[in-house]
This record gives sequence, structure tokens and C-alpha cells, in this order.
Amino acid sequence: MSAHESGDTRFAPRLFLSGFPEDIPERELVKFRVRLFAMLGEVISRYRPAPFAISAGYGQPAHEEARSAPATEHETETPEFPTIEPLYSFDQLVLPHETTDRLLDCVSLVEVAPLVFGTWNLRSIEPNPSTAVNFRGPPGTGKTMAAHAIAHRLGRRILSCRLSDLESKYHGEGPKNLAALFATAKEQNAVLFVDEAESLLSRRFAQPQQAAESAINSMRTELLMALDTFEGLVIFASNLPHSYDAAIESRLLHVDFTLPDRTARRLIWQTHLPAELPVHDDVTLDELADVSDVSGRDIKMAVVLAAVGTARRRLGTVTRAALLSALEEQRAPRPAAPAADTTAAELTEEGRESVADQLRRRLADGKHAEEVS
Repeated sequence: MSAHESGDTRFAPRLFLSGFPEDIPERELVKFRVRLFAMLGEVISRYRPAPFAISAGYGQPAHEEARSAPATEHETETPEFPTIEPLYSFDQLVLPHETTDRLLDCVSLVEVAPLVFGTWNLRSIEPNPSTAVNFRGPPGTGKTMAAHAIAHRLGRRILSCRLSDLESKYHGEGPKNLAALFATAKEQNAVLFVDEAESLLSRRFAQPQQAAESAINSMRTELLMALDTFEGLVIFASNLPHSYDAAIESRLLHVDFTLPDRTARRLIWQTHLPAELPVHDDVTLDELADVSDVSGRDIKMAVVLAAVGTARRRLGTVTRAALLSALEEQRAPRPAAPAADTTAAELTEEGRESVADQLRRRLADGKHAEEVS
């Protein structure tokens, strides 16, 4: 059984292959890479050598080429991953009690690490203790905010990136970028936050047929090695449930994020309506919280859009209708393109408004009339 088959990748070197002639069919190159990785894994699994590096090529040895020829542009470009101070704290989170407790458990895993792995010597069975967490849930439910809050709680900076920041058009650069990402987080003692991580956490291709499939397999293998040697906290974020790679999932703690309930929505509305914002008397938190199936991000954007619209029209206050209309547009799916025989062009301005907006306005007018009478 190879190191890849057994899931033991602690001794696997970082192998990058590039520079193949363009006239070799891509299918043949994929087969070559897969076979080479498999043979390398068997050798490592059998002999357990110290870390080493190998090179592959044709003609002049690689080390002589390095001395005689300048590096190509893509070989010298390594993306930089800056760390920043956390933007949010735990006090700003509005989450279900169960989710908050789960996040505090993740914090505790890092805080007690010196005691457990140092004083109690669990480092003898786990030489490189790390904590890898996966935040999963719909967009806008607070995953990024929670990552910042955890970093703030730990007193650490945060290093954020997306999978697109790691991918490269050059084969072999993705795993190198991923290794650089973990190295930077280690040097800065930062919480590492990888957003949009669905593809990175998914199952590896058993028999990759395209260069892209081979590249993502290499990145997933590099991720396994990084997780096994990184001492710190890694947080992944994914929007939808996926079929995670078994070797990766066994290293993850999952935290589920859901859309806020009514109580949470009311609190989110309250925290997103600053005292300085001129709000009309017809705005009530209870009525705003009644609108369901919205995320915290939807509410924030609704407040911003309603305020911008009010300022643009030079109105005195942000009304209930403006907030609800902005919220409706923010969460509504984009309408499909009209058919060629549509009569939409003949509709009046009122007819082009959504039915929900019309009903809301009429109800508001009726309520106002009752108060006047």
C-alpha cells in the first residue's frame, strides 16, 4: 500500500513537475504524473527516508540550468499573503447559542494546547498539533465574521485568502502557493482563514483525465501534508455541503451556520441601525424582524442601500418602505430574461414594481388613513 493509499503523507516530499514539451499529449503527461506520484509514495512508505527533493527533466541538470539561465517570470512570482488585525469580536456576533458554544470550543482547543501537548506531553503522540475547522452554511450567515472574532479572542492576526488566490495557470504552482500560505501563517502566528474552500476540501480524482484535475489533486495532497505539520488554527469556509475527501474530513471539526431566526433577525436589525441614522417613526424592529429567510448580510446591505437611496433623493429619513424594498431586492433572485413577445414595455411605472412592494405600500397607506381618522 502506498503512502497516498494509506493516508500517511507525513514523509511525502513536495514534488513539482513543470517544463514538459508542448508537443506531448496532455493525457500522457497526466498518466506520467500519476504513476510517478504512486511509485514515489510506495518508496516513502517502505523506507521512511528523511525529507528530500528530486527533480525531473531532460538534458542539462536542473542545478546547472539554475546557474546558467535566469528564472522565468512565473517561477519567480510567489503571491504575498498579508495578515491583518481582526475586524470583528465575539460581542458583535449574532448566532444561535449552540453555534457560539462550538466556536468557543474551537478557541479552547488552541488556548489549552500548551498545557495538553506540552505539560501533559501529548506531543509524544501528536508531534504537530493543529486545529482545522470547517465553517459550513449559506452565504451571509456570519462565517467570515466568526473567523475574525476567533482571531480577536485569541489575540492573533488573521490571514485570509480564497482558493482563487492559490490557483495558477502554471502546473505545480498551486501546491507551492498553498505551502507558502501555511508558511506565512506560521511565521506570523496568525489564524489562517481559507474562504470558498469547497473545491479544495472535496474528494480527489481517482483517475484524473485533465491537467486541471491533476492540479487540484496535487493541491489536496499538499493540503494534507500542510495540516499534518502546521501548528495553529486553520479555518475553512464552504457555502454548501459537499462530499469531502475522507483524509481531509478526518482532520476537520465542522461548525454549521444557519439563517437567523426571528430573535436573531431583530437583534441584527437593531445593531445595523446606528443611532446617527435618521430613521422614520414608522420603522419598528418587530416588523422588520418578521421578514424571514434572510441572512445577516442581506440585512446589512438593505440598510446600506436604503440609506444611500434616501440620501440620493435628499429625503429626511429612512422609511420602513425603503428598508423593506431594499431587503426584498437584496434577497430576491434575478428575474429571467423576458420572452420576445412580452408586453412588459407597455406596462406603467407602477406595473413594473414588484407585487410585494405594491401591497406593502397600500397596507402602509391604509394604516396611515386609520390613524388620521
